Amino acid sequence: MAEKVASELDPATFEVIDHRLLNIAEEIGIQYMRCSGSNVLITGNDAATAIMTSEGSLVAVGPYIVTQGNVLPQIVDSTVRSIGESEGIDDGDVFICNDPYLGAIHQPDIATVMPIFVNGEIFSWIGASGHQLDTGGTDPGGFSIKAVNVHQEGLRMPPVKLVEKAVLREDLLRWILNQVRDPLVGLDIRGQLAALNVGRRRFLELIDRWGADTLRAVMIRSIGESREKLRNRLRQLPDGMWRDVQYIDHDGHQDDIYKIICNMTKKDDHLTFDFAGTSSNAQGLINCTYAGLEAGVLTAVYINLGWDIAWNRGVKDCLRIVSDLGTVNNCQYPAPCAMATISAVIVTIDVVWRCLARMMLASEGLCREVTAVWSGTSMAPIFSGTSQHGHSFAATEMSHFGGGGGARTYRDGVDTAGIVFNTTPNMPNIEDQESEYPVLYLFRRHLRDSGGPGLYRGGRSGELAYTVYDAPEGKLEGLFAGTGAEMPNAIGLAGGFPGSSIRVARVTETDVGNRLSSGVHLPGQLGDIEGKLEILCCKHEHSVINSGDVWYHSWQGGGGYGDPLERDPDTVAEDVARDAVSLSSAADIYGVVLSGSSEPDLAATHRRREKIRKARLDESVGLGTGDSTITFLGSGVLEFGGVLNIDFAADKISCGYCKRAHCRPGDNLLTHLREVNSSLSAAGPVRGEDYDRGRFHLRQLICPECGGMVDVEVAFEGAPRSLTKIGIEGT
Repeated sequence: MAEKVASELDPATFEVIDHRLLNIAEEIGIQYMRCSGSNVLITGNDAATAIMTSEGSLVAVGPYIVTQGNVLPQIVDSTVRSIGESEGIDDGDVFICNDPYLGAIHQPDIATVMPIFVNGEIFSWIGASGHQLDTGGTDPGGFSIKAVNVHQEGLRMPPVKLVEKAVLREDLLRWILNQVRDPLVGLDIRGQLAALNVGRRRFLELIDRWGADTLRAVMIRSIGESREKLRNRLRQLPDGMWRDVQYIDHDGHQDDIYKIICNMTKKDDHLTFDFAGTSSNAQGLINCTYAGLEAGVLTAVYINLGWDIAWNRGVKDCLRIVSDLGTVNNCQYPAPCAMATISAVIVTIDVVWRCLARMMLASEGLCREVTAVWSGTSMAPIFSGTSQHGHSFAATEMSHFGGGGGARTYRDGVDTAGIVFNTTPNMPNIEDQESEYPVLYLFRRHLRDSGGPGLYRGGRSGELAYTVYDAPEGKLEGLFAGTGAEMPNAIGLAGGFPGSSIRVARVTETDVGNRLSSGVHLPGQLGDIEGKLEILCCKHEHSVINSGDVWYHSWQGGGGYGDPLERDPDTVAEDVARDAVSLSSAADIYGVVLSGSSEPDLAATHRRREKIRKARLDESVGLGTGDSTITFLGSGVLEFGGVLNIDFAADKISCGYCKRAHCRPGDNLLTHLREVNSSLSAAGPVRGEDYDRGRFHLRQLICPECGGMVDVEVAFEGAPRSLTKIGIEGT
């Protein structure tokens, strides 16, 4: 019946109701955050909402944390499987769950799901999820750095009834609050319930207005249209295989490097993501379960291919994920995974993103939609203790949600644009932070040189420093849980360089207290703080922050696009003038010579750039074969990212810069290019030099004639190349 009604829906009715479902998903989130007292939700929008069918298929996801929204259907599935058969599911019930092995991404993301009944049967499900300030465990804030299994990471709830027939189980809520440090968790959970009740009312209003059959038909059709739109878009893209490799550094116990490898195959209207070769479970908290893996893949596909497509089950139907259980992004119980969101999940997004971007560069119709990887990874600086208001707290500093946006094929990335899996990113107001917690910010500013250099520059990230101020006990406890200190994860495209890495530091024995008491200006950058500087591990377990101590961190910038030597000299001069790029980077990376008036000297710039290109050629080596074959198959003429021109009629691949003929389309292109290996600092400062152990280098592929940049990788010794066999099938 519903399928018949769906086919008969007039377009206007469908659009009205379909958009109303999106509005309801958004309103659930608005209501949730209005009720919250958590800085994570209020300042970071670290929440998710969703509307699902009676079977749990995603229909609409709210404009918040997309990865969280993607897993709500899995939580519904776990709920039905574990509770439906035994205790039963009734009208007015609400179920709570945060178990990553049963659908959640990590324990801090506590989710609630509610069935909506019509005529005595489940008609739909709605859900809300939010990152909580604490989940117990050995460390405040939900990230237990030294945990070796999931049992040491605090609260872990399977699906259980929190509300039974519209009555809150106060005993269960008291039990939850007994496991955590921050009482605001209770307010947030009640806020979720209030939000779900709003969603339920709005949903039933829709049924009253349009009828159950019509609403069900809209949900079916919305999923079907997303499926067909994505299939049609995929048919515009070349068939072939693309590969990328990304890394996670340190697992909280040891500084091993963990690889996430994605082999993406596109055939006709389907994509397959095979993660064979990915590192095994880590000992520490950086793993994610299959729920996080699927959420990461879907998020990358949504953003890169589905900007004008409803994000629902229809997209998932076009994808296949292949992964071995027991790997870092598909971990096996009881591996710890509290840090999943900002380690294995986001790095999975990055590795899939690069595969998708390269595929899209081969499409004339979609190449302008390509974006280099955004801020790569994220981090969670957490401080806890007793506030100036006399209550205990655990707070996450959310400024890192302002990561640098990736460069486009035609413009720079946006500075502090956000974190890629949050569609409505936000950064905390410093004054709000200082009024709520006993901290004083010394500075928060854009980080110079953090955007990946390129023809179009990646967006800048930021840096900040704060000190303990007005704490009743004269101290706090703090920890850092971050990824991407030894290497950047926001890799550029088509010769663009990577954005910055993260950096974590502590300064003790400072003069900050004396400055405050004497009215002297506070330091405006890390180098201005007098004291004992210590560079910290990116997974720094909780330690005391005494009054006067300064904690510092920076986060990752966006990847660049195109060879930096092709960037307009006037634009580079503007970058220097507004402190986005340093003078040294302007000269050494962009090859721009500035006169005393900060105007580019064009003649000197031309000479400087030719010198850099020659140096590339002098330093380069030939490439071996191995598994690095790139095969272009098809017809017509294709431009690939501005760095290659493929002319199938003339049977040649040529340089996009100097037009030199490299090889035939079916040949091994890589054997006709040259490779330059250098330190990561060749891409600019803040590229892991504080954590350098000689394990990573910048791998640059160049034209052997002109030295123009074809591709750039952040390479780990022994890891496979990102580029592999690529079949481009023309019409």
